[in-house]
Amino acid sequence: METLLDFLQLSADETRALREHAPALLARADAAAAGFEEQARAMLGRGEMLEALGEESLGPLLRLHAAHYRELLAPHYTPELQQRMLEAGRQFHAWGLGPLWIMTLSSGFAADFELFAAGMSLQQRRPLMGALYKRLRRDEAWQLEGYRQAADGLRRRLEQSPLRDGLTGLLNRAALDEMLPLALERSRRAGKRMAVAVLDFDAFEQLNLAHGRAAGDAVLRQFTQRLLRALRKTDLVVRSEGDEFVMVLEGLQGMHNIAPLLERLQLDFDVPYALSDALYWQCPISMGVTLFPDDRGDAEDLLLHAKCAMQQVKATKSQREFFWAFYRP
Repeated sequence: METLLDFLQLSADETRALREHAPALLARADAAAAGFEEQARAMLGRGEMLEALGEESLGPLLRLHAAHYRELLAPHYTPELQQRMLEAGRQFHAWGLGPLWIMTLSSGFAADFELFAAGMSLQQRRPLMGALYKRLRRDEAWQLEGYRQAADGLRRRLEQSPLRDGLTGLLNRAALDEMLPLALERSRRAGKRMAVAVLDFDAFEQLNLAHGRAAGDAVLRQFTQRLLRALRKTDLVVRSEGDEFVMVLEGLQGMHNIAPLLERLQLDFDVPYALSDALYWQCPISMGVTLFPDDRGDAEDLLLHAKCAMQQVKATKSQREFFWAFYRP
């Protein structure tokens, strides 16, 4: 990082060119801010990169962008400006805007500066654009550092808080409450489907009553291994409570991505669970699934809708063909 920042120091010619042209560039600041607002509002309504941001956070983003335009033209790069870039990176993380967004903003500034310098001679243009590009790269570096700090902080909080289920080793409901809204934001930005599934055993209480809690714990551990075997490493599996589990599957193109998983799970769940060397137990599973964005609810709504679909399957277990059902908005 230090080597990069040393490399990005302005030369005497670049400093002089930036000082000379800053007033004319500052005169463009309001028009540039208005153009960015128009683009941002259009992106907000089309389900693109800003879809996860929401109207309430758009104002702070516009103010941040307008201030940054002026800061790029400041005569001196101060520790206060550096701190503001770090804070901007942390803010982008909080808004769910990834590193790509930081580079997209830099490209937008660069396009405006290129337009400004289009009519200049090469001798005039070279030091000015050199100064501006160095400023952009410097700010990019600090914003990415702020984003990394925010991401690391979130990861440490997750690691240090009691978010693991002691029996299965899976994440628990507290972790799900932290991670599901983030997964929802990623799916909005990527424009891909996400599945949320809730599943549990149809007669787990009877198992505990007949064979004891140790047998029930053994079944839950075996069940966990079957789930993990069937899923991708990127999929989220949570034991939310008792014998209830939640799966979150991101990056789906459509229903054709889910069908193979359901078939694998069907085969795995049909195999009896070993309670001892000589004793086996078999019990049906019920699962409800909801798909975002077909289901446009928030994280809490998606869980509720998946659970409703699961209860419908459970209510018809005597005559059902499949152990799962999809929520129909």
